[in-house]
Amino acid sequence: MKYEKLLQPGKIGNLELKNRFIMGAMGVGFAKLNGHPTDRTVAYYEERAKGGYGLIITEVTRVQDSEFCTPFEPSLGSDEFIPEWKKVTDAVHQYGARIFPQLHQPGRQYTQAILGHQVNAPSPLACPTFDEVPHELTTEEVWDNIHMFGDAALRAQKAGFDGVEIHAGHGYLVQQFLSPFTNRRFDEFGGSIENRARFATEICKDIKKKCGDDFPVIIKLSSEEKVPGGLTISDTKILAKYFEDAGYDAIEATICTYASLDWMSAPEDVPMGFNAYNAQEIKEGVNIPVISIDRINTPEIAEDILETGKADFVSISRQSLAEPYFPKKVAEGNISEINPCINCLQSCMGYMTDPNHLTACCLVNPRVGHEKEYTFDPAKKSKNVMIVGSGPAGLYAAYVASKRGHKVNVYEAQEQLGGQFRIAALPPCKSLLTGPLRFWIQEGKKQGVTYHTSTPVTKDLVQKENPDVVILATGATQVKPNIEGINGENVFMANDVLEGKQVVGRNVLIAGAGLVGLELADFLRERAGRKSTLIDMIPTVNYGVLGVGTHLQARLASNDTKYILNAKIKKFTDHGVIYEQNGEEKEAEGFDSIVIAMGSKAYNPLEKELKDLNKELYVIGDATQAGQANKATEEAAAVAFKI
Repeated sequence: MKYEKLLQPGKIGNLELKNRFIMGAMGVGFAKLNGHPTDRTVAYYEERAKGGYGLIITEVTRVQDSEFCTPFEPSLGSDEFIPEWKKVTDAVHQYGARIFPQLHQPGRQYTQAILGHQVNAPSPLACPTFDEVPHELTTEEVWDNIHMFGDAALRAQKAGFDGVEIHAGHGYLVQQFLSPFTNRRFDEFGGSIENRARFATEICKDIKKKCGDDFPVIIKLSSEEKVPGGLTISDTKILAKYFEDAGYDAIEATICTYASLDWMSAPEDVPMGFNAYNAQEIKEGVNIPVISIDRINTPEIAEDILETGKADFVSISRQSLAEPYFPKKVAEGNISEINPCINCLQSCMGYMTDPNHLTACCLVNPRVGHEKEYTFDPAKKSKNVMIVGSGPAGLYAAYVASKRGHKVNVYEAQEQLGGQFRIAALPPCKSLLTGPLRFWIQEGKKQGVTYHTSTPVTKDLVQKENPDVVILATGATQVKPNIEGINGENVFMANDVLEGKQVVGRNVLIAGAGLVGLELADFLRERAGRKSTLIDMIPTVNYGVLGVGTHLQARLASNDTKYILNAKIKKFTDHGVIYEQNGEEKEAEGFDSIVIAMGSKAYNPLEKELKDLNKELYVIGDATQAGQANKATEEAAAVAFKI
């Protein structure tokens, strides 16, 4: 397939871009708490510029230091930030890319606990996520905010940015003015659609006045809010005409608000390029370029959007985390070498919403945020590396170590490579998980990695092969507690059911309501509508990262999945379990089959045996502690880029 449209130059205003690839804005949190960009910021954007993007749009950037939506959000709130941003723009420009900051005010979508003051909004309506009644901006304060955007754009221009993007999507302040869902004003900034558009149109006019008509300005719109009484595409098509008249040079068509946040980074059960139709609707009514975004993860989807006239540019967001060199590999025809985003959201959205992290990474590319220290420069000394285990930790370590010049052998006890990740790809909407397995193995083979399957590793084998380095990535095993009746003929292990080694009846009791149990219930739902009841000691069910989790919850609800919580299993019976709940013994019965999905535990039988061999020895991934796959690849990176 040819990618002629993607590789064509294009213009936003008078600014020429070398291709139609735009790196979409995503929060990554590499700035300091005070909003100053850092060396990590420079390295992160520089890597994507090297990767061939025509335009890079930064993460949300403050126009006012006291207003932000993540603690590590960078700032253009005063002139003191210009020198650090100049380092970013200089780094990007040396590779022929252009760069815009995404200017932003959160409005009601944050919390006084972090900001230190009451949140602001067009009207005193609380955000459903944070449930804090905001201060209603006075008309004078609205104009002050307009001028803050203009002042920040001028600083951006002085810092070497080629234009700016105004974030009027995802429910932030500019969108709050646009939408009847959030705007109940009756001054010149509320009521009619023209009045609701005024905040955004005046921002553009202020920027053009301060920076010049040739300084391009993009507006990012939520074409649909996906909430009752919110913006629809019909509204947005009208708004787009106002924005074109006001001087905006392009429109990026996104989707959702915080009240419908699961659409922001939609999971695999939503089709790739699902939001392109909204870009097409907007494009029909304006003459300025329109940019499509949301789940554009493959060059085929991207090219089709352009070729069929749905949009003029494509915005690649989470895929640019997984593969910084996406445009370059398309241009060179190396499509199979694109590291795929799997829409897991574990290290991007998951980390950004986790108070213990607040900076992004990527499961399939743990170099995100470590571009400066994790390089593929050749190792000072080539070593013989033995890797035991072929899950994500083992395969990623092999890929990196071999690419850095080490001789690598991977040993897997099972017949197939992939470890638990291979099995994790079997439930519904998880097929993308096979992508990084293919990529790591393919790229490893190119670098000379030898993969040994059906080969359990012993101390004798290690002594025989005599490697310089041993990396134990032996993964985890399923937990099977010592409970009476657990070895009954009607009791099966989750992985055996997922792999088709065991077939269950139509009414199934699943012991364990963690992610394995939930995904197993989803798997059984697809097989002739088998019904599942999940039993667990936990008080509430955690369906996982927003988007992935909410869609999983909806699918299970559609099949009338049931839960027995706060329950400790005392005994497995022929058709159910006896359990204790709130101090009372109860029985759940009438089930055809019982499946154990009670988690995993680290499997590390070799470490003690190998310690006396005086080898460079590392233990990574689930072999240290069973957990999510992103932790496994992060630990693999820390070792493989060091040896």
